[in-house]
Amino acid sequence: MRTPRLSRRSVLMAGVGLGAFATTSRILTPLKTHAAREQKLVFWLQPNFNPVADKVLEEQTMAFARQAGLRDNEVQIQKVPGGELAAKMAAALEVGTPPDVTRLEEGLLARYRGQHHLLDVTDVLAEMRARPGGVVGSVLPVTEEAGRNYGVPMGLNAMIFHARTDLLEKAGYGTFPETWEKFIEASLRIQQPPFYAYGMCLGTTQGYSDSTGDILIQIWSHGGKLLDRSGRPAVNSPGTAKAFETIREMYHKHQIIPKGALTWDNSGNNKAYQSKQVAFVYDGTSIYSYLLSQDKDLADRTGLFSAPAGAAGRFKHLFAAYYGAFKASPYPELAKGLIRHLLEPKNYHEYIVGTQGRYLPVYPKLLEDPFWASKPPLVNLVAAGRDGLPLSWEGRMTPALGEVIAQSLLGKTAHAILVDKVEPAEAVGRLHAEMVAIHKRMNEPT
Repeated sequence: MRTPRLSRRSVLMAGVGLGAFATTSRILTPLKTHAAREQKLVFWLQPNFNPVADKVLEEQTMAFARQAGLRDNEVQIQKVPGGELAAKMAAALEVGTPPDVTRLEEGLLARYRGQHHLLDVTDVLAEMRARPGGVVGSVLPVTEEAGRNYGVPMGLNAMIFHARTDLLEKAGYGTFPETWEKFIEASLRIQQPPFYAYGMCLGTTQGYSDSTGDILIQIWSHGGKLLDRSGRPAVNSPGTAKAFETIREMYHKHQIIPKGALTWDNSGNNKAYQSKQVAFVYDGTSIYSYLLSQDKDLADRTGLFSAPAGAAGRFKHLFAAYYGAFKASPYPELAKGLIRHLLEPKNYHEYIVGTQGRYLPVYPKLLEDPFWASKPPLVNLVAAGRDGLPLSWEGRMTPALGEVIAQSLLGKTAHAILVDKVEPAEAVGRLHAEMVAIHKRMNEPT
């Protein structure tokens, strides 16, 4: 059956009060403060490490554009890898040509929010929160400033260990190791270089590096944290030093991490696991969702588990991704309309479940879909998402912490220890001083 063509107005107003948009001509007439351009909608699509997810987003974007009355040549979908986004965005903002919409991790969202580059999308988020079951509330504070919202959550990454359960069983382990000591022990039994145990990302990708998540879970499990409850830098602690000491032992002493991990970008751990070069990686579900659609045999031999415990216990990390629209957009209503379209529950469900769980949904009600109970690893994933802590724990994500993450200071600290032979306690002291300097520069608590 042929899908009926919707008017531009009906598409952009789907699920919205009648007063939200004035006229269709307003939608397609550039703001006077911005120059007109050939493309009326520019979407920077960060690859999802899942080809099905990328295809769904491209198709949904084009569907929205056509329904809104745009010709194909008036739409630009540009693939910008996450590791290149920060540098490319800096150049675009310098000349006033950022995309209308892109995906942002929480650090970059905080950075651009603090720099006042983002469009107010409070109305879009209000519509999402009014849906049955609402939106996961724990990931909303990073979008807020003075009671307004400058981003909307588009997916939840429950950071979790992907583990080769077949190799664990062969080595005599009935389940994933519950402590870092046991993890190292199992790794030494399993690996046979060039097949390594732990595909730990240790790169320094700007904007957001997967090394941040890998290092952060070590810091938490050994009793460290980035911020205190007042939002002041709190990284300089024995627990943080112990975390980096453990990383040094895994890399140099036990040699369970590939030497090349120091140069990995955010695709390095994905490629290492998917090509069967390592037994364990700690990441979001981009890896497992890829396996479910592209390599079912490896998916069947993969389990998902919370990170091992250290002296401070066992922690879970929930990392959110957001859509942001930029003030420089000549067509702000089109930009917000695209975000509405992508997050309309029917379209969003197609993206989340149709791509085999690339993200956990920001709409809790969508977890009722039978897909999430169809495999034991997915059940563990949902639990990790339910109990996960934000990157900024115990504080909150601010522009200053966004800069710390965007500059990959955790990864650079690891490099100082692993490459430059700086002692962990000294390197952590330097990290703390850098964080304090950033906080002072941004007039945030120190």
